[in-house]
Amino acid sequence: MLLKIRKFFGGLMMIISVIFGAVSVGIGYGEPIVITLIMYLLTGILPLIIAFFLFEGRQAIKFNISSLRSLLVNPRVRIYVLITIITPILLNSLDTLKFSKVDRLLSPGDVYFANISIEWLGYTLVFAGLTAFMAFAGVFVLGWKNSKNSLRYTFIITLTLSIFISVIINNDYKAINQDGLVIRTLGNKEEISWSDVKHVNLKGSVTSDGFSKTSGSSFKWKFEFLLKNGETEEFGPFSYSKYNLEDSINIKELLADKNISLTTDQLLDEEWEYVQIDMDYEEEAKPEDFYSVFQYDPKTREYYYIQY
Repeated sequence: MLLKIRKFFGGLMMIISVIFGAVSVGIGYGEPIVITLIMYLLTGILPLIIAFFLFEGRQAIKFNISSLRSLLVNPRVRIYVLITIITPILLNSLDTLKFSKVDRLLSPGDVYFANISIEWLGYTLVFAGLTAFMAFAGVFVLGWKNSKNSLRYTFIITLTLSIFISVIINNDYKAINQDGLVIRTLGNKEEISWSDVKHVNLKGSVTSDGFSKTSGSSFKWKFEFLLKNGETEEFGPFSYSKYNLEDSINIKELLADKNISLTTDQLLDEEWEYVQIDMDYEEEAKPEDFYSVFQYDPKTREYYYIQY
């Protein structure tokens, strides 16, 4: 009975160690390394040591230098390091790179900015990046010498591909500002003035949020710019969130200021069901902002037209 209790609390301390260890490194990213280290020792390593004593009992006291050396190459220890140290540092580094890129490319006059490129390149980058990380995880846990050649080659190839795609799309983005539309793809920059815009359609639809059949769906919308030369440029998709709604309102106000005609979709009953779900869960977003975007009066349950 006592052994079961020890194992139960040992497992509990192990879970606490993994969760709070990863959180401490994630939160402490960018802070002085001493503070992050103290947080990691208190919330990650200390519960881990307690769990070790609960699992091993008196055997834990026999821990020595040779045990420490074997511990450094232990796959379980490497999994712990991967989860609590490497993964949160990697995620924070990617966020830092993303925000620094936005700060570098964003212009003061942009009412909308999206750090996007050719869609298939974006999907390829995500797939290659995830594959590279999973391959790295396998190599890291097993060790370079103990891992199979196929795993090492997969890591090298997908990492190289991820870096290559990241470099070629590094300056790609779409923006809307006071002068018109800006589209930069693979180093080619195209600027479209408002005089070249014929009409804009605001289209909404229920779309899948993932790749699998069991992925969720939500209501999203996009702005479709019809140009006088017959071409079409799309901006979006936007979802029911505070910042997406604010961006949509800013775009509509700019279109009104530039006297660009806009046609807005009317939502179907099925689409309203998904919007209602978002309204119930997204507390920061204001429902009145969504009604304003789609020109809908919830009191009369009617859509209204804005004369530009």
